[in-house]
Amino acid sequence: MGIIIKQSIRGAIWSYLGVGVGFITTAYLYPNYLTPEIVGLFALLTAWSGLFAQFSSLGFHGVTARLFPRFRNNENGHNGYIFIAFIVMLIGFVLFLIAFLFLRPWLVESNLEKSALFADYVDLLVPLTFLALLFTFLDGFNKMLYNAVLGAFLTEFVQRVSILLILLFYIIGWLTLHGLILAYAGAIGLKGAFIFFFLLFRKELNFKPKLNFVDQSLKREMLSVAVYSILTGIGGSIVFQIDKIVINQVMGLTATGVYTIAFFFGTLVMIPSRTLLKISSTVIAEAWKKNDIKAIDENYHKSCLNQFIIAAFLFGGIWINIDNIIIILGSQYHSGKWVIFFIGLGFLIDMGTGTNGIIIILSKYYKVSLLFLLVMVVTVFLSMYLLIPIWGITGAAIAIAIAFLVNNFMRWLFLKVKFKMQPFSFVFIKVLLVFFVAYLISMLIPSLSLIMDIFVRSSVFTIIFGLLSYFLNVSKEINNILHVILNRINFKN
Repeated sequence: MGIIIKQSIRGAIWSYLGVGVGFITTAYLYPNYLTPEIVGLFALLTAWSGLFAQFSSLGFHGVTARLFPRFRNNENGHNGYIFIAFIVMLIGFVLFLIAFLFLRPWLVESNLEKSALFADYVDLLVPLTFLALLFTFLDGFNKMLYNAVLGAFLTEFVQRVSILLILLFYIIGWLTLHGLILAYAGAIGLKGAFIFFFLLFRKELNFKPKLNFVDQSLKREMLSVAVYSILTGIGGSIVFQIDKIVINQVMGLTATGVYTIAFFFGTLVMIPSRTLLKISSTVIAEAWKKNDIKAIDENYHKSCLNQFIIAAFLFGGIWINIDNIIIILGSQYHSGKWVIFFIGLGFLIDMGTGTNGIIIILSKYYKVSLLFLLVMVVTVFLSMYLLIPIWGITGAAIAIAIAFLVNNFMRWLFLKVKFKMQPFSFVFIKVLLVFFVAYLISMLIPSLSLIMDIFVRSSVFTIIFGLLSYFLNVSKEINNILHVILNRINFKN
Protein backbone atom coordinates (compact mmCIF):
# COMPACT_ATOMS: atom_id res chain seq x y z
CA MET A 1 0.00 0.00 0.00
CA GLY A 2 2.79 2.39 0.90
CA ILE A 3 4.54 1.77 -2.44
CA ILE A 4 1.34 2.42 -4.37
CA ILE A 5 0.53 5.68 -2.59
CA LYS A 6 4.14 6.85 -2.83
CA GLN A 7 4.22 6.17 -6.57
CA SER A 8 0.83 7.85 -7.01
CA ILE A 9 2.20 10.98 -5.38
CA ARG A 10 5.36 10.91 -7.50
CA GLY A 11 3.25 10.37 -10.61
CA ALA A 12 1.08 13.31 -9.61
CA ILE A 13 4.15 15.54 -9.28
CA TRP A 14 5.24 14.72 -12.81
CA SER A 15 1.66 15.22 -14.02
CA TYR A 16 1.43 18.70 -12.50
CA LEU A 17 4.86 19.69 -13.81
CA GLY A 18 3.75 18.43 -17.22
CA VAL A 19 0.55 20.44 -17.00
CA GLY A 20 2.65 23.56 -16.36
CA VAL A 21 4.80 22.83 -19.43
CA GLY A 22 1.72 21.93 -21.46
CA PHE A 23 0.03 25.16 -20.44
CA ILE A 24 2.94 27.22 -21.78
CA THR A 25 2.88 25.24 -25.02
CA THR A 26 -0.87 25.10 -25.58
CA ALA A 27 -1.98 28.46 -24.19
CA TYR A 28 0.89 30.62 -25.45
CA LEU A 29 3.17 29.05 -28.07
CA TYR A 30 0.54 27.25 -30.16
CA PRO A 31 -1.78 30.27 -30.60
CA ASN A 32 1.04 32.78 -31.15
CA TYR A 33 3.46 30.87 -33.35
CA LEU A 34 1.45 28.15 -35.10
CA THR A 35 -1.64 28.34 -37.26
CA PRO A 36 -4.74 26.44 -36.09
CA GLU A 37 -4.19 24.18 -39.09
CA ILE A 38 -0.82 22.98 -37.73
CA VAL A 39 -2.30 22.48 -34.24
CA GLY A 40 -5.12 20.51 -35.85
CA LEU A 41 -2.61 18.32 -37.69
CA PHE A 42 -0.83 17.51 -34.42
CA ALA A 43 -4.13 16.62 -32.76
CA LEU A 44 -5.25 14.48 -35.68
CA LEU A 45 -2.00 12.51 -35.85
CA THR A 46 -2.28 11.79 -32.14
CA ALA A 47 -5.98 10.88 -32.35
CA TRP A 48 -5.67 8.48 -35.29
CA SER A 49 -2.49 6.79 -34.02
CA GLY A 50 -4.04 6.37 -30.57
CA LEU A 51 -7.15 4.80 -32.08
CA PHE A 52 -5.13 2.50 -34.33
CA ALA A 53 -2.88 1.47 -31.42
CA GLN A 54 -5.90 0.44 -29.36
CA PHE A 55 -7.16 -1.66 -32.26
CA SER A 56 -3.73 -3.21 -32.80
CA SER A 57 -3.24 -4.14 -29.13
CA LEU A 58 -5.89 -6.86 -29.54
CA GLY A 59 -6.88 -6.31 -25.92
CA PHE A 60 -3.60 -7.66 -24.54
CA HIS A 61 -3.07 -4.63 -22.29
CA GLY A 62 -6.11 -5.89 -20.36
CA VAL A 63 -4.60 -9.37 -20.16
CA THR A 64 -1.46 -7.85 -18.64
CA ALA A 65 -3.43 -5.91 -16.04
CA ARG A 66 -5.56 -8.87 -14.96
CA LEU A 67 -3.53 -12.01 -15.58
CA PHE A 68 0.18 -11.14 -15.44
CA PRO A 69 0.32 -12.05 -11.70
CA ARG A 70 -0.28 -15.66 -12.82
CA PHE A 71 2.91 -15.46 -14.92
CA ARG A 72 5.03 -13.47 -12.49
CA ASN A 73 8.32 -15.23 -11.77
CA ASN A 74 11.42 -13.11 -12.20
CA GLU A 75 13.86 -16.03 -11.99
CA ASN A 76 11.96 -17.91 -14.70
CA GLY A 77 11.60 -14.96 -17.09
CA HIS A 78 7.96 -14.48 -16.08
CA ASN A 79 7.16 -17.79 -17.76
CA GLY A 80 7.54 -16.47 -21.31
CA TYR A 81 5.01 -13.67 -20.93
CA ILE A 82 7.04 -11.14 -22.95
CA PHE A 83 7.35 -13.61 -25.84
CA ILE A 84 3.56 -14.05 -25.95
CA ALA A 85 2.99 -10.30 -25.61
CA PHE A 86 5.32 -9.43 -28.50
CA ILE A 87 3.84 -12.12 -30.75
CA VAL A 88 0.38 -10.64 -30.11
CA MET A 89 1.72 -7.12 -30.66
CA LEU A 90 3.29 -8.04 -33.99
CA ILE A 91 0.11 -9.80 -35.13
CA GLY A 92 -1.88 -6.73 -34.16
CA PHE A 93 0.50 -4.41 -35.99
CA VAL A 94 0.38 -6.54 -39.15
CA LEU A 95 -3.43 -6.39 -39.01
CA PHE A 96 -3.17 -2.61 -38.67
CA LEU A 97 -0.88 -2.40 -41.71
CA ILE A 98 -3.37 -4.40 -43.78
CA ALA A 99 -6.23 -2.17 -42.60
CA PHE A 100 -4.14 0.95 -43.25
CA LEU A 101 -3.46 -0.10 -46.84
CA PHE A 102 -7.22 -0.12 -47.44
CA LEU A 103 -7.91 3.01 -45.37
CA ARG A 104 -5.07 5.16 -46.71
CA PRO A 105 -6.71 6.10 -50.03
CA TRP A 106 -9.85 7.21 -48.16
CA LEU A 107 -7.82 9.13 -45.56
CA VAL A 108 -5.99 10.99 -48.33
CA GLU A 109 -8.93 11.64 -50.65
CA SER A 110 -11.36 12.70 -47.92
CA ASN A 111 -8.84 15.23 -46.61
CA LEU A 112 -7.48 16.72 -49.84
CA GLU A 113 -9.95 19.63 -49.84
CA LYS A 114 -10.29 20.66 -46.17
CA SER A 115 -7.21 19.06 -44.61
CA ALA A 116 -4.54 18.80 -47.31
CA LEU A 117 -1.74 18.99 -44.74
CA PHE A 118 -2.98 15.84 -43.02
CA ALA A 119 -3.15 14.08 -46.40
CA ASP A 120 0.51 15.01 -46.96
CA TYR A 121 1.63 13.47 -43.65
CA VAL A 122 -0.79 10.56 -43.35
CA ASP A 123 2.04 8.01 -43.61
CA LEU A 124 3.41 9.20 -40.25
CA LEU A 125 0.56 7.19 -38.74
CA VAL A 126 2.50 3.96 -39.37
CA PRO A 127 5.51 4.64 -37.11
CA LEU A 128 3.35 6.58 -34.65
CA THR A 129 0.95 3.66 -34.30
CA PHE A 130 3.79 1.18 -33.82
CA LEU A 131 5.45 3.29 -31.11
CA ALA A 132 2.11 3.97 -29.38
CA LEU A 133 1.39 0.23 -29.47
CA LEU A 134 4.84 -0.55 -28.05
CA PHE A 135 4.32 1.94 -25.24
CA THR A 136 0.86 0.57 -24.42
CA PHE A 137 2.26 -2.95 -24.04
CA LEU A 138 5.40 -2.09 -22.12
CA ASP A 139 3.91 0.56 -19.85
CA GLY A 140 1.28 -1.95 -18.70
CA PHE A 141 4.00 -4.56 -18.16
CA ASN A 142 6.21 -2.09 -16.29
CA LYS A 143 3.33 -1.15 -13.98
CA MET A 144 2.96 -4.81 -13.07
CA LEU A 145 6.65 -4.71 -12.10
CA TYR A 146 5.63 -2.07 -9.54
CA ASN A 147 6.93 0.89 -11.53
CA ALA A 148 3.91 3.05 -12.25
CA VAL A 149 5.90 6.30 -12.28
CA LEU A 150 7.93 5.86 -15.48
CA GLY A 151 4.90 5.86 -17.79
CA ALA A 152 3.52 9.02 -16.18
CA PHE A 153 6.96 10.63 -16.31
CA LEU A 154 7.34 9.90 -20.04
CA THR A 155 3.78 10.82 -21.04
CA GLU A 156 3.06 13.76 -18.78
CA PHE A 157 6.50 15.36 -18.55
CA VAL A 158 9.14 14.17 -21.03
CA GLN A 159 6.79 14.24 -24.01
CA ARG A 160 5.55 17.75 -23.17
CA VAL A 161 9.06 19.09 -22.55
CA SER A 162 10.16 17.59 -25.89
CA ILE A 163 7.29 19.30 -27.69
CA LEU A 164 8.11 22.59 -25.96
CA LEU A 165 11.76 22.35 -27.05
CA ILE A 166 11.01 21.58 -30.70
CA LEU A 167 8.56 24.47 -30.78
CA LEU A 168 11.29 26.78 -29.47
CA PHE A 169 13.66 25.42 -32.12
CA TYR A 170 11.03 26.18 -34.76
CA ILE A 171 10.40 29.68 -33.40
CA ILE A 172 14.08 30.64 -33.48
CA GLY A 173 14.44 29.22 -36.99
CA TRP A 174 16.37 26.00 -36.34
CA LEU A 175 13.52 23.90 -37.77
CA THR A 176 11.49 24.32 -40.93
CA LEU A 177 7.75 23.57 -40.85
CA HIS A 178 8.45 20.15 -42.35
CA GLY A 179 11.12 19.56 -39.71
CA LEU A 180 8.72 20.68 -36.97
CA ILE A 181 6.08 18.17 -38.03
CA LEU A 182 8.57 15.31 -38.19
CA ALA A 183 10.09 16.34 -34.85
CA TYR A 184 6.62 16.48 -33.28
CA ALA A 185 5.96 12.93 -34.47
CA GLY A 186 9.29 11.92 -32.95
CA ALA A 187 8.41 13.61 -29.65
CA ILE A 188 5.11 11.76 -29.22
CA GLY A 189 6.66 8.47 -30.32
CA LEU A 190 9.74 8.86 -28.11
CA LYS A 191 8.14 7.30 -25.03
CA GLY A 192 7.58 3.99 -26.80
CA ALA A 193 11.23 3.68 -27.84
CA PHE A 194 12.49 4.92 -24.46
CA ILE A 195 10.54 2.42 -22.36
CA PHE A 196 11.64 -0.44 -24.64
CA PHE A 197 15.34 0.33 -24.21
CA PHE A 198 14.84 1.09 -20.51
CA LEU A 199 13.39 -2.37 -19.87
CA LEU A 200 15.91 -4.00 -22.20
CA PHE A 201 18.80 -2.35 -20.32
CA ARG A 202 17.38 -3.55 -17.01
CA LYS A 203 17.09 -7.08 -18.45
CA GLU A 204 13.35 -7.21 -17.83
CA LEU A 205 12.55 -8.29 -21.41
CA ASN A 206 13.00 -12.05 -21.62
CA PHE A 207 11.96 -13.23 -25.08
CA LYS A 208 12.45 -16.92 -24.35
CA PRO A 209 9.18 -18.80 -25.04
CA LYS A 210 7.58 -21.09 -22.43
CA LEU A 211 4.36 -22.01 -24.19
CA ASN A 212 3.83 -25.13 -22.09
CA PHE A 213 3.07 -22.83 -19.12
CA VAL A 214 -0.19 -21.71 -20.74
CA ASP A 215 -2.70 -24.52 -20.25
CA GLN A 216 -6.14 -24.66 -21.83
CA SER A 217 -7.84 -23.01 -18.86
CA LEU A 218 -5.43 -20.07 -18.81
CA LYS A 219 -5.63 -19.77 -22.60
CA ARG A 220 -9.43 -19.48 -22.46
CA GLU A 221 -9.21 -16.92 -19.67
CA MET A 222 -6.65 -14.84 -21.61
CA LEU A 223 -8.88 -14.91 -24.69
CA SER A 224 -11.94 -13.87 -22.69
CA VAL A 225 -10.13 -10.96 -21.03
CA ALA A 226 -8.60 -9.90 -24.36
CA VAL A 227 -11.98 -9.76 -26.13
CA TYR A 228 -13.44 -7.72 -23.28
CA SER A 229 -10.41 -5.40 -23.31
CA ILE A 230 -10.60 -4.92 -27.08
CA LEU A 231 -14.13 -3.65 -26.77
CA THR A 232 -13.49 -1.42 -23.75
CA GLY A 233 -10.18 -0.12 -25.12
CA ILE A 234 -11.49 0.77 -28.56
CA GLY A 235 -14.68 2.17 -27.02
CA GLY A 236 -12.70 4.39 -24.66
CA SER A 237 -10.46 5.60 -27.48
CA ILE A 238 -13.45 6.39 -29.67
CA VAL A 239 -15.02 8.52 -26.94
CA PHE A 240 -11.88 10.60 -26.40
CA GLN A 241 -10.51 10.71 -29.96
CA ILE A 242 -13.52 10.69 -32.26
CA ASP A 243 -14.40 14.34 -31.67
CA LYS A 244 -11.23 15.59 -33.36
CA ILE A 245 -11.58 13.08 -36.20
CA VAL A 246 -15.21 14.00 -36.89
CA ILE A 247 -14.54 17.75 -36.66
CA ASN A 248 -11.72 17.36 -39.16
CA GLN A 249 -13.86 15.37 -41.59
CA VAL A 250 -16.73 17.87 -41.38
CA MET A 251 -14.97 21.20 -40.86
CA GLY A 252 -11.24 20.72 -41.61
CA LEU A 253 -7.91 21.06 -39.83
CA THR A 254 -8.31 24.70 -38.81
CA ALA A 255 -11.47 23.99 -36.83
CA THR A 256 -9.77 20.92 -35.34
CA GLY A 257 -6.90 23.12 -34.16
CA VAL A 258 -9.23 25.65 -32.52
CA TYR A 259 -11.13 22.82 -30.83
CA THR A 260 -7.90 21.21 -29.60
CA ILE A 261 -6.70 24.39 -27.87
CA ALA A 262 -10.13 25.00 -26.31
CA PHE A 263 -10.40 21.34 -25.23
CA PHE A 264 -7.14 21.68 -23.30
CA PHE A 265 -8.55 24.47 -21.13
CA GLY A 266 -11.68 22.41 -20.43
CA THR A 267 -9.62 19.45 -19.27
CA LEU A 268 -7.85 21.52 -16.61
CA VAL A 269 -10.93 20.88 -14.46
CA MET A 270 -10.19 17.17 -14.10
CA ILE A 271 -6.42 17.10 -13.56
CA PRO A 272 -6.59 16.71 -9.73
CA SER A 273 -8.75 13.61 -10.12
CA ARG A 274 -5.90 11.54 -11.57
CA THR A 275 -4.06 11.24 -8.27
CA LEU A 276 -7.22 10.94 -6.19
CA LEU A 277 -8.55 8.10 -8.34
CA LYS A 278 -5.24 6.21 -8.32
CA ILE A 279 -5.10 6.28 -4.54
CA SER A 280 -8.82 5.48 -4.21
CA SER A 281 -8.51 2.47 -6.51
CA THR A 282 -6.11 0.74 -4.11
CA VAL A 283 -8.45 1.39 -1.17
CA ILE A 284 -11.49 0.16 -3.09
CA ALA A 285 -9.67 -2.97 -4.31
CA GLU A 286 -8.81 -3.89 -0.70
CA ALA A 287 -12.38 -3.20 0.41
CA TRP A 288 -13.82 -5.47 -2.30
CA LYS A 289 -11.50 -8.27 -1.15
CA LYS A 290 -13.05 -7.97 2.29
CA ASN A 291 -16.53 -7.30 0.86
CA ASP A 292 -16.57 -4.14 2.98
CA ILE A 293 -19.48 -2.33 1.29
CA LYS A 294 -19.59 0.30 4.02
CA ALA A 295 -15.98 1.35 3.36
CA ILE A 296 -16.63 1.49 -0.39
CA ASP A 297 -19.77 3.57 0.15
CA GLU A 298 -17.86 5.99 2.38
CA ASN A 299 -15.08 6.32 -0.21
CA TYR A 300 -17.70 6.85 -2.91
CA HIS A 301 -19.36 9.70 -1.01
CA LYS A 302 -16.09 11.41 -0.10
CA SER A 303 -14.69 11.14 -3.62
CA CYS A 304 -17.85 12.62 -5.13
CA LEU A 305 -17.96 15.52 -2.68
CA ASN A 306 -14.26 16.44 -2.62
CA GLN A 307 -13.79 16.09 -6.37
CA PHE A 308 -16.93 18.15 -6.97
CA ILE A 309 -15.61 20.94 -4.73
CA ILE A 310 -12.22 20.97 -6.48
CA ALA A 311 -13.77 20.76 -9.96
CA ALA A 312 -16.28 23.54 -9.19
CA PHE A 313 -13.44 25.76 -7.99
CA LEU A 314 -11.34 25.12 -11.11
CA PHE A 315 -14.31 25.41 -13.47
CA GLY A 316 -15.30 28.72 -11.87
CA GLY A 317 -11.73 29.99 -12.02
CA ILE A 318 -11.59 29.26 -15.74
CA TRP A 319 -15.00 30.66 -16.60
CA ILE A 320 -14.65 33.98 -14.73
CA ASN A 321 -11.52 34.53 -16.85
CA ILE A 322 -12.92 33.25 -20.14
CA ASP A 323 -12.74 36.64 -21.89
CA ASN A 324 -9.13 37.06 -20.74
CA ILE A 325 -8.33 33.56 -22.03
CA ILE A 326 -9.75 34.41 -25.45
CA ILE A 327 -7.72 37.64 -25.53
CA ILE A 328 -4.55 35.67 -24.77
CA LEU A 329 -5.34 33.04 -27.41
CA GLY A 330 -6.31 35.57 -30.08
CA SER A 331 -9.47 36.36 -32.04
CA GLN A 332 -9.10 33.30 -34.29
CA TYR A 333 -9.85 31.14 -31.22
CA HIS A 334 -13.02 33.01 -30.22
CA SER A 335 -15.19 30.16 -31.54
CA GLY A 336 -13.61 27.93 -28.88
CA LYS A 337 -15.17 29.89 -25.98
CA TRP A 338 -18.17 27.61 -25.51
CA VAL A 339 -16.06 24.53 -26.20
CA ILE A 340 -14.14 25.40 -23.02
CA PHE A 341 -17.44 25.77 -21.14
CA PHE A 342 -19.02 22.47 -22.19
CA ILE A 343 -15.83 20.38 -21.96
CA GLY A 344 -15.25 21.85 -18.49
CA LEU A 345 -18.88 21.11 -17.58
CA GLY A 346 -18.51 17.53 -18.80
CA PHE A 347 -15.47 16.95 -16.61
CA LEU A 348 -17.21 18.71 -13.71
CA ILE A 349 -19.99 16.11 -13.99
CA ASP A 350 -17.43 13.30 -14.25
CA MET A 351 -15.49 14.47 -11.19
CA GLY A 352 -18.69 15.06 -9.24
CA THR A 353 -19.60 11.40 -9.60
CA GLY A 354 -16.34 10.31 -7.97
CA THR A 355 -15.11 6.75 -8.05
CA ASN A 356 -18.27 5.16 -9.48
CA GLY A 357 -16.41 3.70 -12.47
CA ILE A 358 -13.61 2.26 -10.35
CA ILE A 359 -16.10 0.70 -7.91
CA ILE A 360 -17.86 -1.10 -10.76
CA ILE A 361 -14.69 -2.18 -12.61
CA LEU A 362 -13.15 -3.65 -9.46
CA SER A 363 -16.33 -5.50 -8.53
CA LYS A 364 -17.52 -8.88 -9.81
CA TYR A 365 -19.91 -6.97 -12.05
CA TYR A 366 -17.06 -5.35 -13.99
CA LYS A 367 -18.41 -6.51 -17.35
CA VAL A 368 -21.43 -4.22 -17.03
CA SER A 369 -19.04 -1.30 -17.54
CA LEU A 370 -18.69 -2.49 -21.14
CA LEU A 371 -22.41 -1.96 -21.68
CA PHE A 372 -22.16 1.54 -20.22
CA LEU A 373 -19.19 2.29 -22.47
CA LEU A 374 -21.01 1.10 -25.59
CA VAL A 375 -23.98 3.33 -24.71
CA MET A 376 -21.52 6.20 -24.23
CA VAL A 377 -19.98 5.59 -27.67
CA VAL A 378 -23.39 5.53 -29.33
CA THR A 379 -24.34 8.70 -27.44
CA VAL A 380 -21.20 10.48 -28.64
CA PHE A 381 -21.76 9.43 -32.27
CA LEU A 382 -25.43 10.40 -32.35
CA SER A 383 -24.87 13.67 -30.51
CA MET A 384 -22.03 14.71 -32.80
CA TYR A 385 -23.97 13.71 -35.90
CA LEU A 386 -26.86 15.92 -34.77
CA LEU A 387 -25.00 18.83 -33.14
CA ILE A 388 -21.84 19.51 -35.19
CA PRO A 389 -23.83 20.56 -38.30
CA ILE A 390 -25.78 23.00 -36.09
CA TRP A 391 -23.15 24.40 -33.72
CA GLY A 392 -19.81 23.31 -35.19
CA ILE A 393 -17.04 22.66 -32.67
CA THR A 394 -19.34 23.76 -29.82
CA GLY A 395 -21.68 20.95 -30.87
CA ALA A 396 -18.83 18.45 -30.46
CA ALA A 397 -18.16 19.75 -26.94
CA ILE A 398 -21.85 19.50 -26.05
CA ALA A 399 -21.81 15.91 -27.33
CA ILE A 400 -18.91 15.07 -24.98
CA ALA A 401 -20.73 16.69 -22.03
CA ILE A 402 -23.94 14.75 -22.82
CA ALA A 403 -21.94 11.50 -23.03
CA PHE A 404 -20.39 12.14 -19.61
CA LEU A 405 -23.84 12.86 -18.17
CA VAL A 406 -25.41 9.71 -19.62
CA ASN A 407 -22.49 7.46 -18.64
CA ASN A 408 -22.31 8.71 -15.07
CA PHE A 409 -26.09 8.54 -14.65
CA MET A 410 -26.00 4.84 -15.62
CA ARG A 411 -23.16 4.17 -13.18
CA TRP A 412 -24.94 6.06 -10.38
CA LEU A 413 -28.20 4.18 -11.02
CA PHE A 414 -26.43 0.79 -11.12
CA LEU A 415 -24.67 1.35 -7.78
CA LYS A 416 -27.85 2.70 -6.20
CA VAL A 417 -29.97 -0.27 -7.29
CA LYS A 418 -27.34 -3.01 -6.84
CA PHE A 419 -25.60 -1.88 -3.66
CA LYS A 420 -27.90 0.82 -2.26
CA MET A 421 -25.07 3.37 -2.56
CA GLN A 422 -26.18 7.00 -2.68
CA PRO A 423 -23.29 9.49 -2.50
CA PHE A 424 -25.24 12.72 -2.90
CA SER A 425 -26.62 14.76 -0.03
CA PHE A 426 -27.70 18.29 0.89
CA VAL A 427 -24.07 19.36 1.21
CA PHE A 428 -23.78 19.33 -2.60
CA ILE A 429 -26.41 22.10 -2.67
CA LYS A 430 -24.18 24.06 -0.28
CA VAL A 431 -21.25 23.64 -2.67
CA LEU A 432 -23.35 24.94 -5.56
CA LEU A 433 -24.39 27.90 -3.41
CA VAL A 434 -20.74 28.63 -2.61
CA PHE A 435 -19.88 28.41 -6.31
CA PHE A 436 -22.61 30.76 -7.51
CA VAL A 437 -22.01 33.35 -4.78
CA ALA A 438 -18.27 33.42 -5.52
CA TYR A 439 -18.91 33.51 -9.26
CA LEU A 440 -21.49 36.32 -9.18
CA ILE A 441 -19.38 38.54 -6.91
CA SER A 442 -16.32 37.97 -9.12
CA MET A 443 -18.29 38.93 -12.21
CA LEU A 444 -19.35 42.24 -10.61
CA ILE A 445 -15.74 43.43 -10.76
CA PRO A 446 -15.32 45.98 -13.59
CA SER A 447 -12.88 45.14 -16.39
CA LEU A 448 -9.24 45.99 -15.73
CA SER A 449 -6.04 45.61 -17.71
CA LEU A 450 -5.42 41.99 -18.72
CA ILE A 451 -2.95 40.81 -16.05
CA MET A 452 -4.56 42.89 -13.29
CA ASP A 453 -8.02 41.63 -14.25
CA ILE A 454 -6.90 37.99 -14.05
CA PHE A 455 -5.18 38.55 -10.71
CA VAL A 456 -7.99 40.53 -9.02
CA ARG A 457 -10.87 38.43 -10.38
CA SER A 458 -9.16 35.13 -9.54
CA SER A 459 -8.15 36.33 -6.07
CA VAL A 460 -11.68 37.46 -5.19
CA PHE A 461 -13.17 34.19 -6.45
CA THR A 462 -10.60 32.12 -4.54
CA ILE A 463 -11.04 34.01 -1.26
CA ILE A 464 -14.85 33.94 -1.34
CA PHE A 465 -15.01 30.30 -2.46
CA GLY A 466 -12.47 29.27 0.18
CA LEU A 467 -14.00 31.20 3.08
CA LEU A 468 -17.56 30.08 2.36
CA SER A 469 -16.44 26.46 1.94
CA TYR A 470 -14.56 26.62 5.22
CA PHE A 471 -17.23 28.27 7.36
CA LEU A 472 -20.06 26.22 5.86
CA ASN A 473 -17.92 23.12 6.56
CA VAL A 474 -18.75 21.57 3.19
CA SER A 475 -15.89 19.06 3.51
CA LYS A 476 -14.21 17.81 6.66
CA GLU A 477 -11.23 16.56 4.64
CA ILE A 478 -10.60 19.93 2.99
CA ASN A 479 -11.09 21.76 6.31
CA ASN A 480 -8.58 19.43 7.97
CA ILE A 481 -6.03 20.21 5.26
CA LEU A 482 -6.62 23.95 5.78
CA HIS A 483 -6.16 23.49 9.55
CA VAL A 484 -2.82 21.76 8.99
CA ILE A 485 -1.66 24.55 6.67
CA LEU A 486 -2.79 27.30 9.08
CA ASN A 487 -1.16 25.55 12.03
CA ARG A 488 2.14 25.32 10.16
CA ILE A 489 1.95 29.03 9.26
CA ASN A 490 1.24 29.95 12.90
CA PHE A 491 4.04 27.66 14.10
CA LYS A 492 6.56 29.34 11.77
CA ASN A 493 5.42 32.78 12.94
